[in-house]
Amino acid sequence: MRFRSKSDAPDLHTQLEALLDQVWRSEADWRLWDRLDAADMLETLRQKRMKDRDVKKAA
Repeated sequence: MRFRSKSDAPDLHTQLEALLDQVWRSEADWRLWDRLDAADMLETLRQKRMKDRDVKKAA
């Protein structure tokens, strides 16, 4: 990132805030995807149990 003059460049505090904001948004996205993955895994296990139960009933 190039700036025309030194006064155009954001100060270090502003740069740090921007960096931390991006990290926090990324972590929130990761937590969301982790929850979605967990929900999908639970649903897959539930379907497998129901299928196994149906097979035992048929036997």
